[in-house]
Amino acid sequence: MNDKRMLDKFFIEKLTKKGKIAYWLIQLGLDVVFILSLIFIFGYDSDDLFRDRYYVLILGVLVAMFISGGICLAFWKKEEESDNEEA
Repeated sequence: MNDKRMLDKFFIEKLTKKGKIAYWLIQLGLDVVFILSLIFIFGYDSDDLFRDRYYVLILGVLVAMFISGGICLAFWKKEEESDNEEA
């Protein structure tokens, strides 16, 4: 199994240049909002996030990744080049 792929790479391969930039900015923004809401709204502290309940942090980052990827694929997906078209 030499073909190990990350989820980010899957989205990046299918996006235009503007889509790649938007993907990272949206993902970063969603991650920041998620982590700040865990800390300030739900009262988590660093022990909760990094030791006891790290699965909440991982799941939130993965959900942010899917949301960011879905938004960017909807707006900035690369045009598929088909070899069948003759000019």
